[in-house]
Amino acid sequence: MFQPVSDSIALSQKIIAQFTDAIIRGELKPGDRIPPERELAAMFGVSRTAIRDAIKILSGRGILKVRHGVGIFVADEKPIDSDVFGAMGGTNVNLRDLFDIRKVLETEAAAWAAQRAETSHIERLQEILEDATNHESDLARLAERDAQFHVAIAEASKNVLLVRVMWNLLDALAESRTYSLGLPQRAQQSLVEHGRILDAIRRHDVESARAAMHLHVSSVEDSVLNR
Repeated sequence: MFQPVSDSIALSQKIIAQFTDAIIRGELKPGDRIPPERELAAMFGVSRTAIRDAIKILSGRGILKVRHGVGIFVADEKPIDSDVFGAMGGTNVNLRDLFDIRKVLETEAAAWAAQRAETSHIERLQEILEDATNHESDLARLAERDAQFHVAIAEASKNVLLVRVMWNLLDALAESRTYSLGLPQRAQQSLVEHGRILDAIRRHDVESARAAMHLHVSSVEDSVLNR
């Protein structure tokens, strides 16, 4: 599940990325107990201090839950009350509401990422996009990478609350994401749009990042709701 991480730059960020990937892939599920610090340090090939830092961040975001004297677990409750998103179903009205929220939240996430992203964040986004591009015929993998890309942008924004909200949105978006990526040319178009978002973030161009994300979300909305 986990791979050793190298490079002393942002070790905790790389550890966090592997945890979030494992959760998105379903390899870690709510309530699962994760190995203790000593074993995690050996798996990742880092110090226990780096593991501690990553766990502290993940628990602060409501993704992991530390039960002192018992162990560390994947949180079995939503980081934010799931009732906030409970009304979102499969109807066009609810999906339209969801896309309206995405346009507000994710456009600003991209803008903040352009302002605040560090080298490790940009490298993470690049790795996700490259892998998606290399496997664009694999729908399940594309859907996974799509989720990772949007969460990674929230991470790059350095807004803890936004990251927590994005974890809730993942569930609400799952069905529409898989559907949209299966539409003709939609996967290729999303990859191009992700590339534009990443380019703007890499250049720290706030307005271009905001505009590129708004265009992307609007494009996906049109594909899903107007077919």
